[in-house]
Amino acid sequence: MIWGLLAALGWGGADLGATVSGRRIGSFPTVIIAAVFSALATVVILLVSGDSLAGLGGIIWILVINGIVTSSAYYMHYRALELGPMVVVSPIGASYAVVGVALAIVILGERPGPLALIGAIVTIAGVMLTSTDLPKLRAGTHGRPPGLWWAVGAAICFGIAAFTLGRAAQLVGWVPGLFASRVAQVICFTPLVLVRRREFVGLALAGVGFALLTGLADLLGVVTYSIGSERGYLSIVLAASAVFPMIAVAGSVAFLGERPVPNQYVGVAVVAVGLTILGLA
Repeated sequence: MIWGLLAALGWGGADLGATVSGRRIGSFPTVIIAAVFSALATVVILLVSGDSLAGLGGIIWILVINGIVTSSAYYMHYRALELGPMVVVSPIGASYAVVGVALAIVILGERPGPLALIGAIVTIAGVMLTSTDLPKLRAGTHGRPPGLWWAVGAAICFGIAAFTLGRAAQLVGWVPGLFASRVAQVICFTPLVLVRRREFVGLALAGVGFALLTGLADLLGVVTYSIGSERGYLSIVLAASAVFPMIAVAGSVAFLGERPVPNQYVGVAVVAVGLTILGLA
């Protein structure tokens, strides 16, 4: 669980950085700069660790899937953050844990204990509550916040990406698995970069700086998530990491002037209860 919470800290910081960067230089340059930074950092980690890449050939299909869904997820998520309020977009993105936990249980046959499963369900439910504007629902408002469907698509892709990254870490170790995942992501982005290369001309220096900070925070997230996946249940690490919107929401309230509605504060409390149960488990 601790590794999942550390991943949440990194991903929450990445959301905050991506929001600021995306509104300065656009979501696409932000995601590319962050992805390249993350990939280069994993090269350094691989060289320092001395781990072998020999086992990657046996999981090539996992890496292909991971590269496609990871690049799609990051693009859609950062696009949603550019368009919509973080207090709505980020929690919706965190529902990826529902997809990832379901895959871990169905495909890997993971069977967390009853208390751990209850804690995971409560935690994810709290995150979902944090993403809902209940006053608008009660008033019958049918309007959707900007970036909503980008966030939903990102959540689905992130769920698959988290599952495949965690599985790769289990099969070949977290360092080779993470290295291959980040490289596959950059490869998938390359054709889009060539087509949209004009978007990288004349970027604001401050926006680039925030994009690099986004990549650094995201690196913290994927490293700790990969380590946790290698050492324990994917389903538990996923559930704990899903609380990253709490970090992002706190940052958005403090620095961006966004204000959650009352039920979103209740959602934060529910998440705290869920994490307590997970800790006891």
